[in-house]
Amino acid sequence: MITLRQGKAKTIFENSVNSALTAVETYNCPRTKFRIENCIILMVIAWTKLFHAYFQSTIGEGYFYKEKMEDIKK
Repeated sequence: MITLRQGKAKTIFENSVNSALTAVETYNCPRTKFRIENCIILMVIAWTKLFHAYFQSTIGEGYFYKEKMEDIKK
């Protein structure tokens, strides 16, 4: 279990939870048009934000770049 401190990771995680709750609310509204499509989109956004929060808490602001093939052959 990861304990999130105050900061960017916690904010992203809270946004993920809000997106998932909005997806459930949208799905439960019977008169909303495209409710299933909206629910799916919001859940995908929620999962993406969840992964961003996880990587933000474990890796931080570090970025990793792929090496070019020319650099590997040398």
